[in-house]
Amino acid sequence: MVESIPLPGELTNLIYALGYILAIGAALSLLYGISEWFSRDRVLKLFEGKRAFVILGSEAYYGRIVVPSRSGGGFEIYFPPENIENPLSLIAFLVENYREAGERKFLEEAERLLRDFKAKGLVPGEIELDNIRANPWSSPSLVSRKVYSNELGNLHAIIMFRDFLEENERRKRWRELRAIYHPSMSRVIARKVYNALAFVKDKLASTLTRTTSAIAAPLVPEIREGIVALEKKAISGVGATYDPLLENSIGRLVTVELVDIDGERKRYQGILREYSNNYILVYDVDYRIQVVTKFKNGREEKGYPKPTLAFHGFSFELSRHLELEKLGERGALLRNVSEAPLKVEVVKHGDGELKIGKVLQPGEAVEISVPFYSELTVEYEVSKEADIMWPRSKVKVMGLGDYPPHLLSEVLVMKIPRL
Repeated sequence: MVESIPLPGELTNLIYALGYILAIGAALSLLYGISEWFSRDRVLKLFEGKRAFVILGSEAYYGRIVVPSRSGGGFEIYFPPENIENPLSLIAFLVENYREAGERKFLEEAERLLRDFKAKGLVPGEIELDNIRANPWSSPSLVSRKVYSNELGNLHAIIMFRDFLEENERRKRWRELRAIYHPSMSRVIARKVYNALAFVKDKLASTLTRTTSAIAAPLVPEIREGIVALEKKAISGVGATYDPLLENSIGRLVTVELVDIDGERKRYQGILREYSNNYILVYDVDYRIQVVTKFKNGREEKGYPKPTLAFHGFSFELSRHLELEKLGERGALLRNVSEAPLKVEVVKHGDGELKIGKVLQPGEAVEISVPFYSELTVEYEVSKEADIMWPRSKVKVMGLGDYPPHLLSEVLVMKIPRL
């Protein structure tokens, strides 16, 4: 059988494609080298190794944030040991592996975990390894939650509440804020170098895309598709990282607008810490948390108040905020007994619901026209200071919340024109 010999035109195309591949090799190597600096989201890196609440859909996860390289904005949340879900399933899995494979390491790991779980009160103290059996119908253990880049559309926020920071973490954070307010010369230079590299990287990716489209067009379809696929793989996850309208607001008070978890459009204020292709990070935000409580016979029921979100990896306990007081035969008072303001939104009872929408300062009360002994469900909001990371797709920076120092003197003498 005689093999077909490439025609001159086909041979020219092959040589042309090979030359192009060799030529873009250097450009791809340079692009890889620079993009490696940006392979992990620069906003996510600020939460690397820290514990935070991740609000995904209608659920919230709490744990340590881990950001792998080239994750495209994705990350993983590792729950604290005391909040592992279904720990007995994890031990049963290790014991089953030991019995089947005879590997001692599985047994040693199961023994260590059982001791730790007993010490933390996660499993009953009388349980021993011999009593633990694998049960295919029991819920599997869960020690982490992976958030993939294609799930970012369902991500509402990543939140670090001030109340949950340890003292050394608070001191470190204040040092960080001082460095943002009054950046040193080295910090300013480092920022400019980073942004310059981001600009070069973006231009290389853009130029490479246009060049590929022009040069690969006359090639045979198989080669053209291969080159385009190679290019996409080389620049995957590489996006714009420089925004001049946000860059000049780093360390400044900004106002942001977004549709919050409850579906309401809200505005928040805070210090713009950092931004990236995927996220924006704002410090010192007074974030409003949706809370619900229930009263029966004038007393708050056990297990309340609690947040409306379902939490994984954390037992979210709230102190008492509201107290019900009797007011005549057909009325009652809801009093704020906490040390911070809150907003009562809705009171639900057997005959319907009352829309309140009133902010109560500590000690203040609102009258509700329902009997004191009714069964009531109260929905309200409390505010907690937090550092919040929002997806760029869900938040808009409306503008600065204060004037920059170099403009303040000009603004103070500015006259409003009259018609």
